[in-house]
Amino acid sequence: MKYTTDNAYTDRETKPAYVYDKYNPLLLGSVLDVGADGKYLKPYVEQGGGAYCGIGFGERVDMEIDLDAGPLPFEDTSFDTVLCLDVLEHLEKIHFMFHELCRVARKNVIISLPNPYGGFLSMLRRGDYAPDKHLKFYGLPVEPPSDRHRWFFSTKEAKAFLRHNASNAGYRIVQLDSEGILHSNYKRRLKIIAGNIILKLLFRKDVTELEMHHGTLWCCLEKCDD
Repeated sequence: MKYTTDNAYTDRETKPAYVYDKYNPLLLGSVLDVGADGKYLKPYVEQGGGAYCGIGFGERVDMEIDLDAGPLPFEDTSFDTVLCLDVLEHLEKIHFMFHELCRVARKNVIISLPNPYGGFLSMLRRGDYAPDKHLKFYGLPVEPPSDRHRWFFSTKEAKAFLRHNASNAGYRIVQLDSEGILHSNYKRRLKIIAGNIILKLLFRKDVTELEMHHGTLWCCLEKCDD
C-alpha cells in the first residue's frame, strides 16, 4: 500500500487529519474539494503550501453548487487533485459526477464511499438501533429531508463501480482500501477470521466479515499517461 496513516476519525471535524496525513503527497498543489461541507480540510492543505477550493452546499464553501444540477463549472484539468469524500452516495447522478471529477482533475482523484451494510450492522451491534431511527439518511421520514443517501450498495458493488468508471474515464486505481484495515493488528485479523466462519454458518458462503463490517472504502485514482 502506498498511502497510509495511523490516524483515525469519528466525525467531519476529525476526518481532515486522517485525509491529509494519508494523502498529503497529493495535496501539495491545487486541490478541489467537492462537497466540502465546512471546508475542514482547507487549513491542512494551505499549511502544506497547497491551494484549496471547496464547493457544494452551505455558507462556508468557496462556491455554492448543486452537484446534481449539471457539469462542474471548471475547465478540463483545472486542479492537480480532486477529492469527493462521502458525497457521491448523496447524488442522483452519481455516474455523471464521477466522470466530472475525473474531467477537472489533472492527475489524481480521491473518493470515499460508505459501507451501508456495515453501518446497519454496527447499529444493531451497538444497541442504538430502533425501528424509527433512520440509517445514515436512509429510510422514509415523514417530512422531506434536507439531504439523504440515494444509493444502498455493498462494498463489492462499490469496487466494481469504481473500477469500471475509472477505466472508462482514463484513470487507474493506485490504491483501494477500507478504513481501519490497513493497520489491522493480530487480534483484528483473528476477529475477521472468526467473523467469516460465523457468517458462513448463518448466511450464504459468499458473505464475508470484511464485506459486512468494515468501514469506509477509500479509492485513489491516477490519470493514465496518454
